[in-house]
Amino acid sequence: MGSRDGDVVSGLAGGRTGARGAPLEAWAPGAGRAVRGVAIGVFFAALPLVGGCKGCTSERAPHPPSVMVLVLDGVRTDEFTRVETSDLTGMSGEAYAAETWATLGVRGTVVRAALNQGATTTAPAHAALVSGRPETFANFPVDDARGPGLYRPELPTIFEAARASLGLGEADVVLLGNTELLSPVTSSLAPGFGEGARYDLVIDPEAGEPANDDAPVIDAIDALLDTHPPRLLVVNLHDADRAGHNGDGDAYANGVLALDGLLADFWTRLQEEHPAYAESLLLIVTADHGRHRHDEDEGWHSHGDACTGCREVPLMLVGGTRAGLELDAPVSLLDIAPTVAAHLGVPLPWGEGLPITEAFVDLVATARAGDIDLVSSGTHAAGQRWLDERTARSEVWLDGDVVSTPGTYAAEAPTLVDGPDGARVCFRELDLLADAGFLPWRARCLAEPADGEEGAWVEMGFLDEEVGPFFRAALVEREGRTWAAWPTNPHSSTDVGEESGVGLTLAAWEPETGWTDRSWARAIFPTDVALVATTRGLVAAVGTSLGDPDYRYTRRVRVVPVLLGDAVHVEEAVDLTLDSLLGAETRVEHAALAAEGDLVRVAMVGHSAATVVVAASTSADGGRTWTDAVALPVGGAPLPHLAPAWDGTFVVWGVAGTDGAALCRATLDDTDPACVDIGSDRLQSFSVRDGVATVVRDDGVGSWGTAVVTW
Repeated sequence: MGSRDGDVVSGLAGGRTGARGAPLEAWAPGAGRAVRGVAIGVFFAALPLVGGCKGCTSERAPHPPSVMVLVLDGVRTDEFTRVETSDLTGMSGEAYAAETWATLGVRGTVVRAALNQGATTTAPAHAALVSGRPETFANFPVDDARGPGLYRPELPTIFEAARASLGLGEADVVLLGNTELLSPVTSSLAPGFGEGARYDLVIDPEAGEPANDDAPVIDAIDALLDTHPPRLLVVNLHDADRAGHNGDGDAYANGVLALDGLLADFWTRLQEEHPAYAESLLLIVTADHGRHRHDEDEGWHSHGDACTGCREVPLMLVGGTRAGLELDAPVSLLDIAPTVAAHLGVPLPWGEGLPITEAFVDLVATARAGDIDLVSSGTHAAGQRWLDERTARSEVWLDGDVVSTPGTYAAEAPTLVDGPDGARVCFRELDLLADAGFLPWRARCLAEPADGEEGAWVEMGFLDEEVGPFFRAALVEREGRTWAAWPTNPHSSTDVGEESGVGLTLAAWEPETGWTDRSWARAIFPTDVALVATTRGLVAAVGTSLGDPDYRYTRRVRVVPVLLGDAVHVEEAVDLTLDSLLGAETRVEHAALAAEGDLVRVAMVGHSAATVVVAASTSADGGRTWTDAVALPVGGAPLPHLAPAWDGTFVVWGVAGTDGAALCRATLDDTDPACVDIGSDRLQSFSVRDGVATVVRDDGVGSWGTAVVTW
């Protein structure tokens, strides 16, 4: 079941100490379970027992509700929960993971149709798992010497929500694993929250690197339970994923088999040694992503795209759940954080997932509802609405009528533009097709019928059959053509170069010719595209990184001027930084553009280690040269998940304040912004025109509604 020889546990990445707490105590190489009970039993003898004494037969004190999430990194359903026979092992998942099924599967609920609907790579999948939101996030490399870095989720994680709501300390909320990729998801950039999870990285002392074996990770859990059982513990077990990438078929299969034995042994030990904790515990066993099936590209080695094997993940829930229940309805990774929140009694209003109430005997949870993403073109309005069905999570409507495909699993990210011959709308959809080998997000764009014509909006088609899970098209009309710019990143990758398929794409659409003039600009993990028309052409803005080795520390807004004449000419890009305001290691994203002739304005959100600002810059030559960025006056802590917006010469942005969220407005010359309370603590999105903003705000108990703000 995996050797424990030569491994040691250390607290925080790289064995460093500091704000996130002292490292876990190490034990000598070669200390297995029986030896460890003696070797470190003396060390812990002086520590107070928590959660009752082990082995006592007298009545024990109850332990408060707790949650442990074990993430089997990169484990396919084929080798764990799938009914069909694995083409790698020749057995069903239930038969292959027999020990886990005998100890856990029969005691809880098994979800047969769990999936990762977002990016099927480790870091973005964990960000979705702990926040309940499909945030743009990448597998950026982590340099331990520089700390976890700046690239964090923008909306609160369950770690922060639990600590803020329950008053928990750093020992109560822990993220544990043997990969460095997880350190950024311990907390978010969201203002108003304190610390998130403590990050404990399990290392191999001889190699000085994260342990290849998962057994020491289980030992680290045991050490936590022996000293101070966490109220919330998320654990990444990374060995099977490493074996899948680097080894042969036997290495990956054996890695899963080792996990099977480790989980079964751990569950038995948990019941025997920590009965009070076990009785209050919700244990969730899942994976962040799967991987290709044996007959797909590179087989079990790879993952990251929209292959069905990558999207499907195992999922078991034990503790207060219905024993022996099997759920066939689709359950998303986004559902885990709201389920955890419900078990702990913690509000998580930002969570997009549906609590998995069907699995529980008695779980009180409020499903989210409402329109969460509104856009307006002046003559039309569109939005994304949450649905409370397992098989249909969201829909897109236009002028009150649903335009997304009936029965689609999810429809998101609408954008609108008005033109002289009608409006255009684009959004993304995800279908779950039975027996499909590939489950990609696809783009849909619709054109308004020409004047005098009746009928439904016309399908515009699209250039790409597959788009990324964070696809959102920026639209603009110029001289009778509809131009669209979007992040081309179907795998949520940090790869670069035109051949990798990662960058900024631009194309035009006309009713007679369809999509033409496809152009491309380089960007590393492109996000948040904006687009405007100028006298000479177009200007696009996109979030990007500057390059290796500092992807995560050098996020910038890349401005791409495009000259339109006899041909489309993508000019040299300009990277806008906020170095003078926030320092060199700064994350700058969420750009908004406005243009009058060749005068272009950009507003953007920037983050340093402890500061968030909204800044603006101008260009008089169509985006080729720019003035130094100017920070807009403070009206509260800017909300990092919202792009600012231009309303004429005014910039509008969202802030979090002591009395709730607000919208602030200022010109580049103002020293004091005009801020208006939105009547809620949480602001989801907004659109503004002529001094009137329509906002999506939290109306309480998971229900999002709209309000109008005027200055």
